[in-house]
Amino acid sequence: MSLRGNKHQALAKSALAEFSDGSFGKFVSEKEIEKGIFDVRFESNKRGYEGWHWVVTVTQPDKRKPPTISEVSLLAGPQALLAPAWVPWSERLREFRELLRKEGKAKTDAEADALISQMSGAHGEETNSSKYGSNSSSVEPPRKTRVRKRLIKRSEDNQDEQPEASADSEN
Repeated sequence: MSLRGNKHQALAKSALAEFSDGSFGKFVSEKEIEKGIFDVRFESNKRGYEGWHWVVTVTQPDKRKPPTISEVSLLAGPQALLAPAWVPWSERLREFRELLRKEGKAKTDAEADALISQMSGAHGEETNSSKYGSNSSSVEPPRKTRVRKRLIKRSEDNQDEQPEASADSEN
C-alpha cells in the first residue's frame, strides 16, 4: 500500500474514533471513486450492524494540500442483514383476504372487506365514513381562494379582469 493510502487510513481512523464511539474494526478497503476522492472502509463493531461498514470519504483534490474528511457513513456490506423488501398494500390486502376465505370467515372479497372494516373500527381507528369526509357535521371546511376566484370569474361572464385578491389569497 502506498504512503498516501496509509495517510488516508490514519485520517479515517481519527474521524471514526470521534464519530463512531469506537465501534469500528479492521480496515476493509480503500478505493478512489473519483480523482482526489477516496472511500476508506472499516468493519463495523456496532451492535445490531453485523456485516456493515463504516465508510469515510476523504478528499484531496490538490496533492499539495492535506487530505480532508468529507463524510462519515455507516453502509450495509455484502453480508449485512437488511429489512425485507417492501410489499405494496394492495398485495398485503389481497393475501389477508385470501387468509380470511381459507379460514371460512368470508366467501367473497366484499365480505372480507366488510370484515376488515369492522376490525379496524373496533380498535379505535377511523371508520370509512369519517376517513372519507362525510358531511355529517354542521361545519364545512373553508373554500380555498383559488376556487373562489374561479367562481367569481364565471359569474362575471368571462371578463378578462382579475377579481380583487383577498387577504388569504395564495400567491
